[in-house]
Amino acid sequence: MNLLRVRTLVAKEVNEALRDRLYLTLAFFLPILLMLVFTYGMTSNIDNVGVVIVDEDQTAASREYTQRFLSTRHFKQVEVTHAPTRADAALAAYEARLLIWVGSGFERQLQSGQTAQVSIQIDGAFTEPARTMAGYIEAINAQANQDLRQRYAAAQWGAHAALTRQVTQPVQLQTRYLYNAELRSVAMIAPALMMMILMMCPPLLIAVSVVREKESGSIYNIASSTVTRFEFLLGKLIPVVAIGMVNGFMLWALVAFWFDVPLRGHPLAFTLALLLYVIATSSMGLLVSSAVKTQQAAIIITTMTAVIASMQFAGLFAPLETADPVNQFISHLFPAADFLRVVRGVYVRGAGIEVFWPEMLAMAGYGAMALALAHALFHKRTST
Repeated sequence: MNLLRVRTLVAKEVNEALRDRLYLTLAFFLPILLMLVFTYGMTSNIDNVGVVIVDEDQTAASREYTQRFLSTRHFKQVEVTHAPTRADAALAAYEARLLIWVGSGFERQLQSGQTAQVSIQIDGAFTEPARTMAGYIEAINAQANQDLRQRYAAAQWGAHAALTRQVTQPVQLQTRYLYNAELRSVAMIAPALMMMILMMCPPLLIAVSVVREKESGSIYNIASSTVTRFEFLLGKLIPVVAIGMVNGFMLWALVAFWFDVPLRGHPLAFTLALLLYVIATSSMGLLVSSAVKTQQAAIIITTMTAVIASMQFAGLFAPLETADPVNQFISHLFPAADFLRVVRGVYVRGAGIEVFWPEMLAMAGYGAMALALAHALFHKRTST
């Protein structure tokens, strides 16, 4: 391998990229845009859900009960009405997604020791948010029941509040959430999207770059020169890896300063993992470009592979440990799953290289294997 020829090829790629405004836009603007759009679009926190309240009792007890829901950040009051038809209309018109219906006699039933009925109607058009809202509602209602039991016991037995609490709640459950105490979904989504974006952009850039030379015929200039196949591929790979690293650092800064998700692990260890991942994904783009002849085919194959690998088989939405053996096997065919484990380990748990070195080794092996396959498939002379 002649390093001077490789340097010349790299300089040629850089000059062509600087003259192509569309290429520069895709290389540096698209990753930032994807990070912003996907992070805000995929955040699963349920806040400020519109609530319509039908309070037929109109007593202090009914108002106190409904206020429990509105005192959290999850729900906001849209309207209080006495007409059930108006509440149904608000749900149908997307003005609210939750209906709390407190029937008449609510306070009287509580004071007499009877069970009071409250109807909750949730918009089930979106299944996952509906399940999340149901969990919030059950937790709020459980706390209301606990407080009411303590009041009832204190009123009946004249006991002290602490003794009443001990009798009505002999086992007190204390739950702590590790690593993500506030349960911010953005703390999991934003770093994970680095995996998806870097799985998509670098291979797309390099695949289009190689295939464009095939279509334009400029690859025949390479064929008639002394440049070897490996030197040509390396000249294509190095600039895209550099762009991918710049993208990685930009996304890193965006996650830290815009979404307020700091890196807890060692920066140098994460930088090394980032480099191995960018090399692996860029080599995947080289592999695709070596096997196809048109830019359309390169774009479609690269994009579909990136989306499927990063969203379906990387553990983005569910842990891979819970997936069936077939999905787990497919996940090992791409570097996305390994890098995602590194990202979540570094960002959420503060893990170091002593924990995720197997994933880094796997990414290095994937990059080397993809580059070797691209070298085997690539020919300087294309068939016409």
